[in-house]
Amino acid sequence: RIWRQGLPTKMSSSFGHSFFADSSGGFGSHDYDIEEDDGGNSIGVRYEKNKDAVLFLVDCGEQMMKKGPGGQSSFEIVMKLIKNVVQNKLIGGGRDELGVCFYNTEKAKNSNGFGGIYNAVELDEPDAKVVRELESYLDAKHFEATVGSAKEEIEFHKALWTCSAVFSKSKNAKKSVQRIMLFTGNDKPNASGGPVKFTELKNKAIQKAKDLEDLDITLTVTPINVDGTLFKVQNYFADLILVDDEDGIEKFDETVASTFDDLKARLYKRIFVKRALASCPMTIGPDIKIGLKLFSVMRPATKRTPVQLDARNNQRLTCVTEWVCATSGDKLNDYQIKTHFPYGCEKVYFTKAEMNEIKDFGPPGIKLMGFKPRSSLKWIHNTKPPLFIRPDEGQVKGSTTAFWALLEEMIALNKIAIARVIYRKCSVPRFAALLPVKEVEGDPWADKTGLYMITLPYADDSRDLDIPPQPVADDSKLPGLVAATRKLVTSLKTDGVDPDSYNNPQLQKHYANLEAMALEKEEPVEVEDDLMPDEEGFQSVKKEIETVNDIVEEVEEPVPVGKKR
Repeated sequence: RIWRQGLPTKMSSSFGHSFFADSSGGFGSHDYDIEEDDGGNSIGVRYEKNKDAVLFLVDCGEQMMKKGPGGQSSFEIVMKLIKNVVQNKLIGGGRDELGVCFYNTEKAKNSNGFGGIYNAVELDEPDAKVVRELESYLDAKHFEATVGSAKEEIEFHKALWTCSAVFSKSKNAKKSVQRIMLFTGNDKPNASGGPVKFTELKNKAIQKAKDLEDLDITLTVTPINVDGTLFKVQNYFADLILVDDEDGIEKFDETVASTFDDLKARLYKRIFVKRALASCPMTIGPDIKIGLKLFSVMRPATKRTPVQLDARNNQRLTCVTEWVCATSGDKLNDYQIKTHFPYGCEKVYFTKAEMNEIKDFGPPGIKLMGFKPRSSLKWIHNTKPPLFIRPDEGQVKGSTTAFWALLEEMIALNKIAIARVIYRKCSVPRFAALLPVKEVEGDPWADKTGLYMITLPYADDSRDLDIPPQPVADDSKLPGLVAATRKLVTSLKTDGVDPDSYNNPQLQKHYANLEAMALEKEEPVEVEDDLMPDEEGFQSVKKEIETVNDIVEEVEEPVPVGKKR
């Protein structure tokens, strides 16, 4: 293996770690034998764009600069959150791009030469310099000296035009999901010029928003008002943005952010968009084919795969594997490498194409094999994180109708489907259970309607454990032990403990070290281990502990008997 500087040809990224912890889009090929760029030989031939390019568009007008009851302005809250996002993205790694653009500013810096628009952070992979730069904008004096807040508004469509120009210069435009995240408290831009001028400028903004949509650039609005002023999206932005089912236009007045936590919750929801891991066909018999999309529902948080860097400039290195002749030292080409199988006294050689043909079990995809009763699926069969399946009308027309018909019939008959799954060409087929679920109206925690694909284990993966019988406490030998122990356990019980509120200390320490390295800090932040015993809490049950110890101390330790030689 030879490490070379440059961009890797195969890479997998999700929107960060820490808070971007391998969520909605993250997918490791080591879990499901799926590769992202394998020449069309994977189950995910139609992979969705799995990189993010997010441009934060921040209003710097007078309304955003007003201090709220907490002593902070809307602008300060937004910048703290953006800095938090960039910092976590930097720590988490990945190849996503972030940028920051201000509008309604005194000074200007943009490629179009528009006044009142300041491109603060170029759209690129973030580094420690970007975090320090965002921190500097939190200093009011520095911000006024370098950027400044304008007293007059700019024409809003020019801000969208500038964002479009920024994305057009991105080198990864075709590979990334491009989004503009707008932060503002003004629900009616350019209204001060009168109704005629307002309508004219609004129509220009609507046209520019349509141009962005044609370029696959999504515009989302995150309203913030520290003074609690309602943000009426119908006044202006209803014609510019695409609103999903969960964030309807009528809900904007209720969900306007006024604090850091409110804005943080709203922004995280925007960032963690539902994004398919892959698209693949499901065949039913020789003639029926249904297009499917696969989603990752939940995965354990783990450390990311280490990235090799050049010690001289911290640039990423790409691993290149080359085969070298042991005798001559020359580099070998593919046609010079063969596989053989000993047969008798001779070696039978196979070409690479013949080896692939031997390993070929069929094209990648999902094939329906049959049905079994729902009761045949046991908890012990769920050995891997399941995938969630929804129909993909874009792949095969009529997939939605066929998928819902199949799902409804499976639910009515209380059946599960057994499918053969081939993740990649030349990979070993796996059998999976397709479990139908239907959303229950009014239950926010209910499963969404679709199929869970649960990879079934091999017979060797499960075994019966032979657990020898353990000794049971006996009051006849140690009077009072059972009662004293029961009292101790009862005293240690605590109500309202949520296991999800305890962080993994190993991961937190890992993130702290990454943060120190990424932000060029001398020492990492001290991480508190929530899993360590509560010394103060044990003091309240000290008497019960001593009682149990006094009873147990009466037992003589057995003398260990050595083994015979």
